[in-house]
Amino acid sequence: MKGHIVVVSHHADGYHADVVGVAGCSAVGPTVDDAVNEASKALSALARDGRTLPAPRPSIAMLDEVKRRDGCAGACLRVA
Repeated sequence: MKGHIVVVSHHADGYHADVVGVAGCSAVGPTVDDAVNEASKALSALARDGRTLPAPRPSIAMLDEVKRRDGCAGACLRVA
């Protein structure tokens, strides 16, 4: 599967989900799932607005990104 890589990190105010390679596309939530779901909505909104997104990457790349960025979780999102 290919998609847009999300790296989640834990902060005092909850979890932050950053979409790798998409400037300004991030979200915060009280749980990992909430943060990832909000990041997915933000990514979809950018795509609907016609923003050029980087090419999707293989989901296996998520593991390297999470490790490299010292995240606690990751996801691979597909934009419909």
